[in-house]
Amino acid sequence: MLKQACVLCKVVGALAIIGALNWGLVGLLNVNLVERLFGEATTITRIVYGLVGLSGLALLASYFTVCPACKK
Repeated sequence: MLKQACVLCKVVGALAIIGALNWGLVGLLNVNLVERLFGEATTITRIVYGLVGLSGLALLASYFTVCPACKK
């Protein structure tokens, strides 16, 4: 049976999925939803990209160690 994920893991997973879907749309249809929603090269767009990148790193780290929040 799967263990229930903590809130942090759910947020990281959601951001990674959003990033993957956005990259898929960019690759297949040349549509960037983040830039359409927040504008090109705005501060909020850079924040979204940064959060997606950090979530990717956290997901990568989760393959090698257990999330500190999930340990509790």
